[in-house]
Amino acid sequence: MMFKLSYDVPANTTQQAPDHKKLKIGMGQITGWIVFMPEESADLLQLEVEYHNLQVFPFSGSEWFYGNFQPFLIPDGFPIPDSPYVLDIYAVNTDDTFTHEYNVCVIIEPGQRSTPTSPTETTWFSKLRDMFGGA
Repeated sequence: MMFKLSYDVPANTTQQAPDHKKLKIGMGQITGWIVFMPEESADLLQLEVEYHNLQVFPFSGSEWFYGNFQPFLIPDGFPIPDSPYVLDIYAVNTDDTFTHEYNVCVIIEPGQRSTPTSPTETTWFSKLRDMFGGA
């Protein structure tokens, strides 16, 4: 599945008060990113992506991503196991006049939920409880 967000960040948006948007995603594993922005933004527009307060893009901790003007796939393998399934995108625009746009696409391979093999199958705990007459 691919999830995408495009947004114009207002001028004079600083790292102390970055623009914040949420991207709803699904459970699974992030297999890749496509993140790009128009050339006019140069290094004026920067962004980072977090999942549950952990920076997941760019991959190096406290860095900001900028200057990618051509869309291309950036492979990843980050698991998304826990709800809420939301990415927090923080962006900075140091241009004092113009808004600048970013495009974030995240590719997620859906996770598999575990299901019982048959509806009549009981667990060892259920068998033990039944043997001793538990409720």
